[in-house]
Amino acid sequence: MVKNFRPEDKNLWDEIFNTIVDVMPEQLFPLFKEVYGKEYPKGTPVIRLSTVSSTYLEDPDAPPSSRRSDTAILVNGTDYYHLECQMHNDEYMVIRMITYDIHFAMQHSTSKDEQEGGFIMRFPSSAVIYPEKNRELPETLRCRIIFQDGSQHIYQVPTVRIQSYSMQEICDKHLLIFIPYVLLRLRPKLNPNRKNPLTEKELTDLVNEAIVILQKELEQGNLTRQEYSDYLNLFRFAADKIFKDKKHSKFRKEVHQMTSLYDQLPSVREKRLRAKLEGMLEEMRLEKENALDALARKEAELAEKEAEYAKKEAERAKNEAELVRLKEILDQHHIVLTP
Repeated sequence: MVKNFRPEDKNLWDEIFNTIVDVMPEQLFPLFKEVYGKEYPKGTPVIRLSTVSSTYLEDPDAPPSSRRSDTAILVNGTDYYHLECQMHNDEYMVIRMITYDIHFAMQHSTSKDEQEGGFIMRFPSSAVIYPEKNRELPETLRCRIIFQDGSQHIYQVPTVRIQSYSMQEICDKHLLIFIPYVLLRLRPKLNPNRKNPLTEKELTDLVNEAIVILQKELEQGNLTRQEYSDYLNLFRFAADKIFKDKKHSKFRKEVHQMTSLYDQLPSVREKRLRAKLEGMLEEMRLEKENALDALARKEAELAEKEAEYAKKEAERAKNEAELVRLKEILDQHHIVLTP
């Protein structure tokens, strides 16, 4: 569940991505399939890693500080990934990625080379995600690395340009992690100097498409009810950011109204009530089982006490019979017991 998330955060778009990774990490699996061709079954363990590197090389004139990579994770105990969310095209991004990946490998994936000696440093599978559209965004980030012996290696990182995916592609490839960012494709139309500004119909059409995709994934079991609600919530945070100006408040209210309204449709309410009823019935069943177990224990205890009582009664009756027999013997021999 999304908690303590403020739509006014300066780095909202990074935080949306990090929130999805923290709250529902399996949503990364379709992205891994798209970028790396790697598939993971549902339930594959995902561990969030902490990777810190120095910012000194980025700006030697600034006081030294540290920077955490956006998303560093370990999947299935074997596969390392490093993802960065970047809003703007930065030609030095590839240099930063090299720095991040070196520190990542040093912390998490460096081991001794038992065969040749020395060490083996394994870089993670890295990618840079660009949420906003930009014609200058490259398909890959590249840097040629020349080592002291003259050997060369091309360090290459793929980029993920979210706005290059159509809504149909997002749906077909289950890339729900892109959904909170689709409203960004409308931001250029908010320019007051634009000949064809954003219309309410364009907005509602896009929001409807996003909601239909989420509903489809929910029905197919690819989303839980909570994850579905979290995506709608993040979608609203994105709307708050994009339509923050008062002159765009009608668009912001429209997004809130549509997502909130859809969340309260009869079919949605029916599913929620059914789930609630099933939960109540399960609680009643457990309470009944517990009550029956308690009753069975009490009956067993009572039966045990009754058996003990019967045993004592049998012993008492045996003793009385023995006394009667003893008295008869004494009477036969005319023996009188004096007190």
